[in-house]
Amino acid sequence: MKPHFLARSMHVLVLIFLALTGISFLLMPLFVQDYFKTAGIVPSQPAWILMLFLYATAVPFFMLLLNVKRLCKNLLENKPFTLSSIKALNWIGLCAFSDFVLYAFGTISILKNLLSLTLMVAAFMIGLVSLLLSQLVKDAKEIKEEHDYTI
Repeated sequence: MKPHFLARSMHVLVLIFLALTGISFLLMPLFVQDYFKTAGIVPSQPAWILMLFLYATAVPFFMLLLNVKRLCKNLLENKPFTLSSIKALNWIGLCAFSDFVLYAFGTISILKNLLSLTLMVAAFMIGLVSLLLSQLVKDAKEIKEEHDYTI
């Protein structure tokens, strides 16, 4: 197995998800209308409120994907312990926490279902793990720099 197989695979997946997110962002009004028709749901709030909520959650998700792409690039360049990786992990954490807050608000006021609660918990966990990894990479970077200076 090649050493960067996982990083390359993740890079390709992120590019695919970025494209799909961009397409979904553009087609969101059609998706929402089709969802209401197919499910036979008469929305209690206007459809634009749901679309606004979905657009608001898509922005941090798109930024999160861009930062995952930056992390993959750092791994492919064999530079995992850099300031760029630390910043990317911090941004991933902030974006995930933003989605957590948005889904918490949406679960209470708009969606009121188990799926949004699940997404809310997942976003919280991703944010927490990303910020912890950011601190670990920062510590590893400092140890690596100390090691490089002693040799």
